[in-house]
Amino acid sequence: MGLGVVASGARRVTDVDDAGGGPSTRAVNSPALKDPSASLLPPLTDIRRVAAQIAIAVGIEAQKEGLAPKLAEDELRQRVTAAQWIPAYPSFAPAKM
Repeated sequence: MGLGVVASGARRVTDVDDAGGGPSTRAVNSPALKDPSASLLPPLTDIRRVAAQIAIAVGIEAQKEGLAPKLAEDELRQRVTAAQWIPAYPSFAPAKM
């Protein structure tokens, strides 16, 4: 949710559902919806995609509530992608000769 707040430029956060009153983006991405014995959370391989979906939904809702500047959905998506952390670390091992 924080990614959506930052990317959308929201001035404050409310406790309203992130999908405008419908099923939340967090809930619809739960594997447990299709299989009750499955995990509640999506697999780590999907986490970046799910985080981006949640962030976009949060940004859209913030815009609807007048808490963030109006942006086209494509621009919001680009801002979310640009703000999303990428786990890349430089190598400190000496180069092999």
